[in-house]
Amino acid sequence: MKVGTDGVLLGAWAAVRPQDRRMLDIGTGTGLIALMLAQRAPEAHVTGVDIDDVGQARENAAASPWSGRVAFAQCPVQEFETPEPFDLIVSNPPFFVDSLTCPDRGRTAARHAVHLPFGDLRDAVLRLLAPGGRFAVILPTAEAERFLAVCAGRLALVRRTDVRTTPRRPAKRALMEFVRADRPAAPPADCSADRPAAPPADCSAAVPEVSELVVGTGEHECYTPEYRALTRDFYLKF
Repeated sequence: MKVGTDGVLLGAWAAVRPQDRRMLDIGTGTGLIALMLAQRAPEAHVTGVDIDDVGQARENAAASPWSGRVAFAQCPVQEFETPEPFDLIVSNPPFFVDSLTCPDRGRTAARHAVHLPFGDLRDAVLRLLAPGGRFAVILPTAEAERFLAVCAGRLALVRRTDVRTTPRRPAKRALMEFVRADRPAAPPADCSADRPAAPPADCSAAVPEVSELVVGTGEHECYTPEYRALTRDFYLKF
């Protein structure tokens, strides 16, 4: 799978805090999201992991200004080991569950939750995420509800943005950010250093921040100012 809107949206939307130093992109593909995170976080080291060949991701990283801070591993995330947990984990995962698979095995692996069921993704995040870390994911809206059910009691939703292609169409994608359900909530990503942090909260009881993004106007494929503002700095040439 090549560069797509889902990856660009997630790479731009995921909250990056100044203290985040270790980041992981699960199902990295061409390395798009990993490179966007490296671009946005000049002090961070980013790892991308994928069950398929990561040669193209390595080529893209080598051609970028951030090659020294981005690494890739070809490995099922269920078997991926790391000496230290990650402050931020992101994923644009395979999501089709009940639909027919494609004869193209590579496309099936990229689009269908065959090699990475939602339960396995949840467990990998819980194993690899630092205590105060966050996990960001993008899914179609129906699959997002499935994933929320799988994560219940284990990962707590703290932020969600539903994405519409045009104002008249229903939401097609859900961008979601989670923390460990059994850990205190971390300070918000945009908190000021001059402002005292809010007291810790119980993540499992917190009300998530919910918003909506409309990508297009529906007239001649025009994009809304909000969408342009979100993504203008993060398009990379591959």
